[in-house]
This record gives sequence, C-alpha cells and structure tokens, in this order.
Amino acid sequence: MLHVLVIDDNKADRALVIRELKREFAQIEIQEILDEKELAAALTAKQFNAVVTDYDLRWTNGLNILRTVKQLYPYCPVIMFTGTGSEEIAVEAMKSGLDDYVLKSQSKYIKLPISLRIAIERLENRRSSELLEIRLRRLLNQLQIGTFRANSNGNYIESNTVFLKLLGIDNLAQLQTRDVLNIREYYSMLEKLPEPQQELEIELQRPDGTLVWVALSITLNEIDGQKVLDGLIEDITARKQVEIERQQLNSILEQRVIERTAELEATNRTLDETNQKLVMANQDLETFTYSVSHDLRSPLRAIQGFGTILQNQQLEPERQKKYLQRIIISSQSAFRLIDDLLEYSRISRSELPLRLIDLSSVVAEVLMQLESTIQQRQATVQVEEPLPQVIGNYTILIQIISNLVNNAIKFVAPQVKPVVRIYAERTFNNKIRLWIEDNGIGIAQNYQERIFTVFTRLHSNDEYPGTGIGLAIVRKGAERLGALVGVESQPGQGSRFWIEFSAEC
Repeated sequence: MLHVLVIDDNKADRALVIRELKREFAQIEIQEILDEKELAAALTAKQFNAVVTDYDLRWTNGLNILRTVKQLYPYCPVIMFTGTGSEEIAVEAMKSGLDDYVLKSQSKYIKLPISLRIAIERLENRRSSELLEIRLRRLLNQLQIGTFRANSNGNYIESNTVFLKLLGIDNLAQLQTRDVLNIREYYSMLEKLPEPQQELEIELQRPDGTLVWVALSITLNEIDGQKVLDGLIEDITARKQVEIERQQLNSILEQRVIERTAELEATNRTLDETNQKLVMANQDLETFTYSVSHDLRSPLRAIQGFGTILQNQQLEPERQKKYLQRIIISSQSAFRLIDDLLEYSRISRSELPLRLIDLSSVVAEVLMQLESTIQQRQATVQVEEPLPQVIGNYTILIQIISNLVNNAIKFVAPQVKPVVRIYAERTFNNKIRLWIEDNGIGIAQNYQERIFTVFTRLHSNDEYPGTGIGLAIVRKGAERLGALVGVESQPGQGSRFWIEFSAEC
C-alpha cells in the first residue's frame, strides 16, 4: 500500500491531485495536510512513503516543507505540484533534493502520477543498490579479501577490517605514515595505461617485520569528478609456498572474479533495463500525444470540406443529403477514434486487448477517412480482396494502415498520379504479411531503418509537408500488437511497406 501526504491549501487542487493519483495507483492511501500542526503530526507518525506539496501555502512554502521532510527522511520522494513557482524556485528545490517539479496546468496533470511512480521506482532501485553493496562488503569480508580506496596523493580514504588485519596495522592513520603498498607509484602507473586496471602478486613487509605475499587488484576510477584508486588485496602466502596449491588457488580466484563480475553485470543490466523502461514510458506518452493530432486530421478534414461546400454552394437536396451523411460518418469516425484513444491511454501501461480483426473492414475505413486526400491527389488505390483476419487491435490497426496509405499517396514525384496496391499473403512461418505498395519516389537503403524513428524527415517541408512522426507511429503500433514492420524500396522505383501479424490459429 502506497501512503502519500498531499499538502495544499486549495481544496480543488487537492481533489485534483487525489484524483490523478488514484487513477494511477490501485493501492494508495492519501492523507491531506492543511496546516503546520497536521504536518508535524504526520512527520512524527512516519506512516507515509511520499509527499506531494504545493509551493505557495498560507502558513509556509514548498521549499521549507521539502527541506523539513528531507532532513528527517532523506530518501522520501517529494514532488512539488504548483502553479506559482518560478524557474529559480525549481532550481533551488532540485538542489535541496526535490524529486520532480510539476506545474499546475491541464496539460501537465498526467505527469504528476508518472513523476511519483518514477520517484518511487528510483528509491526502490537505490535501496536495492545499497543492499547489494552491503551484501558485497559482507561477502568480501567472509572471503577474507581486503578492500581500500586511495587518492592521487597516496592518502587512504577508506578500507575494510580485513585490509588492515592483512597488513598488520591498527588503523588508516598508521598506514598514512608508512605506506606499505606504495600507492603513489601504482597510481602513476595506472594513469599511463590505456586500460587503468592491474593485477599483481607482490611481497609486503608488515610493520612487525613479517613478510606476506598478496594478490593485489587495482583500478583507477572517477568518483564525483575526482580520480581514485580502488583495490582488492588477498593473502596468497600459502599459495606461494607450494606451487600446486598456488595453481589451484589461482583457479579458484579466477572463478570468484568471474562470478563477482557476473553478479555486478547482472545488477547493472537490471538497473539499465529499469531506466530504459522509464525512458520508454516517456517516449510512449510523447508518441501518443502526436498520434492523437495526427490521426484526427482525416475525419476533421472531411467534415470541414463537406461543411464548406454546404455553406458556400447551392446544391440540390439529394446532394446536400449525401454530403451531410458524409459529415455524420466522419464525425462518428472522429468520436470513435477519440473514445478508442482515451481507452488506449487508460490501458497503455497494461496488456493491450487483442482480438481477431478483419483487415478488409480496417482498410475500408482508412480509405473512407482518406477519401478527400485520394480525390485531391487523383490517386488510385487497389485493394486485392479478400484480405484475411489477423490478431490485433482495431484502433491501432487504423493508425498503422492510415499512416502507410497516406505516405504512399503523398511521397510521389511531381505530376505523377499515385497508384497504391494493398494485398496480403501468408508467409512460410504461418504469419500474415500485409503489403502496401506504391509508385512513389522510393527510399535509399541507408535511410530505411531511420525513417521509423520520431521526427525523421528526408525531405523539406516545402517538398513534402508532414510532421515526421507517421512511420514512428507505425512502428510503435506494430510493437504494441506484437507485429513486425519493414520496407523494401529503391530510389525512383517506389516502396513496399509490410506489416507481419499473427494469424488465427
């Protein structure tokens, strides 16, 4: 259960925050804070996981609340949701540990729960990393491996107890006066290497005069802009005394290094995957916003066109009725698209509902939406019926095919009438591949992958107007359906775009 403090003087704004958070989090408990007394009680009870606060409050401001919370609970996520702040306040808040700064505007409402989720996930990742570090230190101590860190001046910054015990000293201060390892020399050596890492076997003399052979592993790293030398050290005296034992122990050490490296790499991959998911979530939101405006244009263009004709021309009743029917159909398409996109928005973070879809009905609706564009460009669109059924989502399929057909009509040479061919075939692996073939200007091989990324344009807006997101929508839609998308093309010889779907079993 997620427990959140919502701090805001404005009742309506509090209601807005609560509404948006409950939409995002199924398990959430919200405590509303109205004054300093209630805040003090909540901070004492410590029954919350995160804080959402306004900046301008009657009894204090968001910066004071942020600093108070972070002083008591440094890792607690705090998000400022305000309409009265400024860039300077935002910068100061971020310096004080604010997790995110969200403006109170209609276009930013959806960002509030997303920001809270990101902050919570970031906290969980941090806790996991700290727990991993603790476990790693315990493991190294159990393995009797000393660890240390030193700077370029040869001063030791930190170490574990195993390191001190192995060198026969009581504390780091004692080691500063007599550097048994000669850290400055190793530091200079690593700076000259292309790969600043070295593993050595050396013999050391302890302060009491005894000798010990150690395996020393050192690496030059950068922490907060300062280069430091990190090292591992292990007693290998027994291994040096008997050659066979030395070989066996070398094998064990090598395996341990491999296992430790694999553990760290697995942890890093998990963190990278988590960060990538957060980035993709933001990219999905951006693509969704553009797709709404992109796909509403066709039905609205039809409504505007037929409405203008009815307004400016005197037509016979039968023709007026026909145009009005077209307006109604286009309006219904627009409303249906809006409803479907709103539903898509609500389920964007869960599994997309897929079902058996008739491609013929999808293509027919796309052509109806693009009817005015087809007539204006004097285009010919050939559909080779019957088209099969595929596993997909009706709204997403409309977006994909509409973008591909619209591009096929648009990207042709001047004075050339577009000819588009739509057909389907079954592949060798029992998939359905829908082809959209055109007689356009074609695409060079080195651009055929780039065109599916957001805002990629190969021509100026004067030559071929557009936003550069159509094919990005196509690829994202295909990914949501578990489908594949690609193109076969040569400059001046047209293009063949394809989408490969799963068919009915």
